[in-house]
Amino acid sequence: MNSSELLDLFRSEMGDTVEPYLWSDTDIFGYADDAQKMLCRKTDGISDASTTAVTEIAAVVDTDWVALHKSIKRIRSAIRTDTGRQIDIINRDDMPKRGWYFDGRTGPVKALVIGSEAHKARVYPKSNEAVTLQLEVFRLPLAAITDDGDQGFEVAEEQHRHLMLWMKHLAYLKQDAETFDRARAEEFEGKFLGYCTQVQEEERRKAFKVRTVAYGGI
Repeated sequence: MNSSELLDLFRSEMGDTVEPYLWSDTDIFGYADDAQKMLCRKTDGISDASTTAVTEIAAVVDTDWVALHKSIKRIRSAIRTDTGRQIDIINRDDMPKRGWYFDGRTGPVKALVIGSEAHKARVYPKSNEAVTLQLEVFRLPLAAITDDGDQGFEVAEEQHRHLMLWMKHLAYLKQDAETFDRARAEEFEGKFLGYCTQVQEEERRKAFKVRTVAYGGI
């Protein structure tokens, strides 16, 4: 389902099919954009291992800080592209348990350390060579849904229909005598959050197979 198809579905379900509309196209596309972002915030988000701008980071010689894309919520794994070897992802607070400290030592990168600063990580030890890391992450959407045309959603196809719940929540909060209905807004908010909880529980059942570490970027 693309953004225009979701708009048509919204109008059909809300009985808003005849002009002048209660909700403009711009309103509805804005609701859809917010719904996709909110779904990603309330769940693990979008799994991504292939968007180069997001999933590839470069460690520079004699530097331990690396920038992380602002869309990243969680880092699932990190692999050195030169060797194909997976490196550890650990929280800074867990470093002393391994006897690791940022004391200036250099060497081959063993780990990606998170938890120090939002949208940044550190490699350990400080890299003695230029190396690229390939990440697998959970992230927020990269592009906003606008009224510029038929846009695809980044969340899974089976989740598109459920975006409508948050869209209706926002629609009923519109400050207009014909649209404002706090009770209906709260009803659809509850349904949406319930769906997010269901998705999160399903994700957690799968997660025991894969070690994931949140780095605190959001």
